[in-house]
Amino acid sequence: MSNAVPALASKAAAQAAHSHLDYRPDIDGLRAIAILPVVLYHSFPGLLPGGFVGVDIFFVISGFLISGIVWNALEAGDFSYTRFYANRILRIFPALLTVLLVLYVAGWWLLMPAEYAHLGKLIAGGVGFSNNFLLWLEAGYFDKASALKPLMHLWSLGIEEQFYLAFPFLIVILWRLKISALLPLIGLALASFALSIHQIGISPESAFFLPQYRIWELLAGALLSWQYRQGRGKGTILLPTPRLADVASLSGLAILFAAFFLISAESKFPGWWAVLPVLGACLLIAAGKDAVVNRLLLSSRPAIFIGLISYPLYLWHWPLFSLETIINRNFVADPAVQRFLLVLASLIAAVATYYLIERPIRFGNRRRMKVAGLCLFGLLIAYVGFNTYSREGLLFRNGWVFRYPELVRPLINYRFDDDKYFRSGKCHLRVHQGAEGFAEACVQTDKAREKAVLLWGDSHAAQFYPGLVSVFPDMDLLQLTAPGCQPILDWDVPGFPACRAVNDHIIAAIEKLRPGRVLLSSRWLGIDQEEKLIATVRRIRKAGVSEVIVVGPVPRWHPNLAEALTTKFRQQAFTAFPERLSEGLDKDKQVIDGRLADLAAKAGARYLSPLKLLCNEDGCLVRPAGEDFGNAVMAIDDSHLSPEGSRYLMRLIRDAHLL
Repeated sequence: MSNAVPALASKAAAQAAHSHLDYRPDIDGLRAIAILPVVLYHSFPGLLPGGFVGVDIFFVISGFLISGIVWNALEAGDFSYTRFYANRILRIFPALLTVLLVLYVAGWWLLMPAEYAHLGKLIAGGVGFSNNFLLWLEAGYFDKASALKPLMHLWSLGIEEQFYLAFPFLIVILWRLKISALLPLIGLALASFALSIHQIGISPESAFFLPQYRIWELLAGALLSWQYRQGRGKGTILLPTPRLADVASLSGLAILFAAFFLISAESKFPGWWAVLPVLGACLLIAAGKDAVVNRLLLSSRPAIFIGLISYPLYLWHWPLFSLETIINRNFVADPAVQRFLLVLASLIAAVATYYLIERPIRFGNRRRMKVAGLCLFGLLIAYVGFNTYSREGLLFRNGWVFRYPELVRPLINYRFDDDKYFRSGKCHLRVHQGAEGFAEACVQTDKAREKAVLLWGDSHAAQFYPGLVSVFPDMDLLQLTAPGCQPILDWDVPGFPACRAVNDHIIAAIEKLRPGRVLLSSRWLGIDQEEKLIATVRRIRKAGVSEVIVVGPVPRWHPNLAEALTTKFRQQAFTAFPERLSEGLDKDKQVIDGRLADLAAKAGARYLSPLKLLCNEDGCLVRPAGEDFGNAVMAIDDSHLSPEGSRYLMRLIRDAHLL
């Protein structure tokens, strides 16, 4: 090891010289200060609550180095976009594609379909450096669900690469116009920082994941690089004396350690808190390689070595932690020992990746062939990932279902026949269908119209069809339902442009048929059209309908009931499904249920609450009671009742004389 580190540093120096950038061994050491807290935070978060800010240190380093490469190449008169992006591909892709490929193969055997589909999406996003956008649309970095996302950490790589795509063009334009970059960079950095401060109070997820709120951190490094050019050969950056440089390096290290311990997942981060790691990193870089901390600590052989493997270490550690969380094999009794072994595995994988893959590909001859091969391989992996996502995690796989008992296995690859149970394509429209897709049989009746019951709503209305026809065989049931279309008139439903026309068709059918009762049901994600719902109920009553029944929401599980149960099984193995479950329940449904009841009363409708029938203080029903239901569960996904669940709910409604 002692002979290897100087050799590695010499290799890095040679590469830096090729890029017209002076090699700074202390910056490799600063990478070690960045990566180790990140790994420690993810493995033992209680020990270093703010360890995740190591990513912000990487942002500053990247801004400093990349801008320096561009400026120095421009000064030498040989800047080339092709060479710049080829170097980025050689730097980023070897380790990244290796991790993505290994993770995809591992996921084939370890992950359930929903898990594997999500992995496929993030693999495709990882190749395209867009995971920060994909994750922004899902949840926050500190959300509990983040531990179940093996490529969660690639959000930072996305931001860096998005910076690399835009920044060189800006610098080249300023250079050719002979405009100093100082003021434009300061202006952009201040604007980005101001936006970040503003956004953190509105949408913390946006402030965390989106580049416009993070770019000031990379620009801080770019500004240091600009000043470095001005003071080249003077020994320090910005600082005129060695004493001040020593003070800056000591202060920078102290600020970084303060950030590691003062910041936590509960902090409004990035916002003002991000100033600490950015300032600390800037002071250490500004101090120069001869400052006390930089010379004695950051330029030490262990620090340089960790810095050189920091990139593959960053790539490897989180997927290993995440997979362990997902499968929870408990291969050792002590969780601390288990995490230590995962850290050790991450280090071994990082060293192997650096020596066997990254260095041989990044350095040496045949650069064009390597770049072309990496691009083609990246496109292949991206296609495979997207294909896996679009095919719902390749349902033909069993995803290591043998880790679960026979009881749980059917839930993993459950198939729902919506043609049979929803009457999709006939009485329940498909997404691409308009009102003309309704079959005439859906509203035909040979009985007195005042005895007919019409079911109107979205798929959460259609879910009641199998239960109604089974439990109420004498009911003259009519059905007009459409995906995403809440039964509310004069409203353009976001994402479902056909809903207004579909609902106009349905109300016209009601006014023509005049059934005795109309059931209104929906997912009821939120009631933000209160007056329009009241107006809809009143118009139905005006058409001569004797009774309008508003049916409230059914329980909603996160991410779905099957995964809530498998998660419960990982925590506490069971031989029979629990009767009720509270973990994973959406508590907002109780609030919506109460509001809907008030609205129904105000509109002159009767309210029927499935939540009151299916849930109590111990949670909501997981399985229908009765030998005729076997091992069936209540829901097929996050909130749609299974056919058995629909039948059981209707039995409860019948026994309570609610219909």
